[in-house]
Amino acid sequence: MSKTPLRLVLLALLALLLIPAAASAAGTIRLTSDHFSVNEGDGNAVITIVRDDVRERGEIRYDAYYDRSAEANQDWKPVQGTIRIDPGVAEASFTIPIIDDTIVEGPETVKVGIYGPYNAKLGEPNRAILTIVDNDAIGTPDLRDDANPLALPVAPTNGNPLFGARFFVDTKWNLARVAMQKYRRAKGVQQLRVIADQPETKRFGTWTKAPRHEVATLLQRVQTEDPGAVPLLATYRLKHLQCGGVADSPADVAAYKRWYDEFALGIGNQPVVLFYEIDALITMKCLSGPGRARRIEEVKYAIDVLSKLPRAVVYVDAGSGLAHGAPYIAAKLRQVGVNKIQGFFTNATHQDRTLKEIKYARDLVKRTGGTAHYVINTSGNGRGPLVPKDRVRDGNSFRCNAPGRGLGPKPTSNVPAKYRGLDGLFWIGNPGRSAGPCAQELYPGQTIPATGTFWLQYALSLIKNADFRIT
Repeated sequence: MSKTPLRLVLLALLALLLIPAAASAAGTIRLTSDHFSVNEGDGNAVITIVRDDVRERGEIRYDAYYDRSAEANQDWKPVQGTIRIDPGVAEASFTIPIIDDTIVEGPETVKVGIYGPYNAKLGEPNRAILTIVDNDAIGTPDLRDDANPLALPVAPTNGNPLFGARFFVDTKWNLARVAMQKYRRAKGVQQLRVIADQPETKRFGTWTKAPRHEVATLLQRVQTEDPGAVPLLATYRLKHLQCGGVADSPADVAAYKRWYDEFALGIGNQPVVLFYEIDALITMKCLSGPGRARRIEEVKYAIDVLSKLPRAVVYVDAGSGLAHGAPYIAAKLRQVGVNKIQGFFTNATHQDRTLKEIKYARDLVKRTGGTAHYVINTSGNGRGPLVPKDRVRDGNSFRCNAPGRGLGPKPTSNVPAKYRGLDGLFWIGNPGRSAGPCAQELYPGQTIPATGTFWLQYALSLIKNADFRIT
């Protein structure tokens, strides 16, 4: 075999070096902006991408995911996929379905992103915020039908605006239902269905840092899961300090007003039953003079704001017949403007018998002009109150986790007509929710769960001692 001359080998290598390199993608793929916007009624949001090297086919993956405010499958539908880009094409897009609801919720945001490019590098920006611009607003007062404020399919004809309403039963996040999952191996836990199958009053308060968003999210979920159902809401936003305290500073008062402005915006035009501000009036007597003045200012303001909601039926807390007498509470009800709303509710933090509370409420109605309606909390009054031996020291009843109590009449607006002005019996106090260690002496040797925690043993005791009759 003859050897190839070295000169020819060198020439061949030089020729290879002079051949142009094959084209290879060296550009980037990126979003056209780090912020996109869409109107709620537009149907879809269009998210565009661009690349700066179009010589070859390219690919990019995309997705959209939750970002604190917009709720997946309530405000928008999650998407994920791959965009394939033909040679010569520089721009492409993907769409995110937007759900047009009737909730007044303000602008909400969703995170979107691209990743995993083919034939390109991932450029900047590759993450963006999509803002969904709300197209709803609170209706004018003439939207309200005083005979049927909840816009029920069949309007009530007996003067009770709640009559015939179907109240929302939360099959996912009801406190008792969540406890059934948490304690599923515990003895007797299935009995919690007695509570879980009833409409629960959803409570908002000092722990609710974004009231507009949080209440709107709940109402949106009600619309999605059970269209036509009416949710029960309660608020507990005030501070309750030892007797003689001012309670709220001027800054606190301003914050309280802002909170209710936001809360009202979250309700918007949705039909709700609202039990406003548990303990609002019953604790007022303990405050200092300036404290009482500020409390009145706060409650009057909130009632005025809530009274303008076109489809909210609002009741303010009026304590219990076991607490202050009717003359004192009636004076406070008049002072805060009870006649701007549907009326008041009683027994929220007590276990007084239903018939005794009806008698107390009727007295309040007479003392406030004769037009207010009322609701009774029956979440723990099936056995009546636990009366202390020393009423001077301990009051007329033990209110905090009182042992031996039972569930009272189940939530309903179908109440006997003979109780004129009574719109319903509801479990405003969530059965099984601990009131904290304030009754430790009643449970020697036991650890009482923290305030707001579901207490399985207490809930089972309420069920065991239940009496659903109106007594």
